This record gives sequence, C-alpha cells and structure tokens, in this order.
Amino acid sequence: MDDQLQKATDAAYRYLSYRARSVAEVRDKLREKDFAAEVVAEVVANLQRQQLLDDREFARRWVEARLPRAYGARKLAQDLRHKGVAAGIVDEVLAEYASVFDSSERAVELLSKQAWRYRGLAPDKAKRRMLGLLARRGCDAEMARAAVEQVWQELANEVEGD
Repeated sequence: MDDQLQKATDAAYRYLSYRARSVAEVRDKLREKDFAAEVVAEVVANLQRQQLLDDREFARRWVEARLPRAYGARKLAQDLRHKGVAAGIVDEVLAEYASVFDSSERAVELLSKQAWRYRGLAPDKAKRRMLGLLARRGCDAEMARAAVEQVWQELANEVEGD
C-alpha cells in the first residue's frame, strides 16, 4: 500500500507540474492510472493539506488568465464545470469578477479589435458574425447586441468619413 501511495503521489505531482488542476482532474487522472480509490482519496487529501490542490484558487486563476481574451461569465462557468469545479465555487468566483463581466466595454473592445473582418460585408452578415463571436466568448445576448450596434455604427462612420 505504501508503494502504491508513493507512486500515486509522484503521478499527481507530475500531473500538477504542468499547470494548476482542479481536484476532480487530479482524482480522474489517478483513477485513470488504476490506483485504488483509498489511495486516490489519500493523495488528494494530502495535496489539499499542502495547498497544492484548491478548487477556489484554481477557479480564480482560470478566470484571471482568460480575462484578457474577453471571455464572458457563461463561457468561463461552463469551462470550470467541465473541469469538475463545484457549482457553488464557480458562482462564488465569478461573482468576484462580476463588474468585469458586466462591462459592455469588453465586448466593444473585442469587436473593435476584430473590426477589419467585418468591413465590406453586408450589414446583416457582419452583425451575425459579430454576434456569433461574442456568443462563443460567453457574452450575454443583450450586451452583445448593444456592442454590435455600437461597433457597427463606428464602422459606418469610418466609411462615411473616407
């Protein structure tokens, strides 16, 4: 049993050496390697005691790493749930960043950076593509529509100004 515990611990350290992981990810990886359930539970408990596994901290890091790429709260929540983070922790962490996600400026900024893609397209087609981009990034529908209208108006003004 001690040998299995050491092997499982080493496997977990290796898995964590690449990037931070959720408790569920580590648990699944150790199960995948056919370690006994008791061994997996003990390794996970030890890693949590050592503060190497913490779903709340993992979720914070995950969100912070994706903020510059303009991901919305829905997309981040989906990603975190997929990683096995409990819904309560996901909600709590996303609530900490609510002011960032509620800002339509993020959606406008993303669309402005991508504006070159929409020049020369028919209005309906361009707006549909912009809405699709924001939807894939997890932006809510109302905010996305407002951002699309604002950016489309800016594009129209550029064309008129030429």
